[in-house]
Amino acid sequence: MRVLLATDRPDFGHALHLYLTECHVDVVDVVCEHDCLVERAAAERPDVILIDWQLGEAVSTEVVADLQGGVDPTPVVILSTSGKSAPARTSGAAAYATLGDRPDSLLAVLADVVPKAL
Repeated sequence: MRVLLATDRPDFGHALHLYLTECHVDVVDVVCEHDCLVERAAAERPDVILIDWQLGEAVSTEVVADLQGGVDPTPVVILSTSGKSAPARTSGAAAYATLGDRPDSLLAVLADVVPKAL
């Protein structure tokens, strides 16, 4: 599975990149800004995009809308520290994961979104 990770928290991004790599997930890039995310998503064509709900100044619902606007959009999974998933679910994201859950829960969410890739 090829994942594009978007977070503006470098330590978190590094830790998540290491975890996913150890789980045999190919992290194609880690980006920290909305504009860069849209550009890298178009260039890399990952299987799924994993977005930190609090991505800098951008409102994540706008980020998801931008990513879902093209032909054959890449599925988006939202990561949040909150258990409140309603805003993420109404954003157009394919799935939602809470950072406080067990790490293998994130892998299960990714597998649900992109079952053929795991």
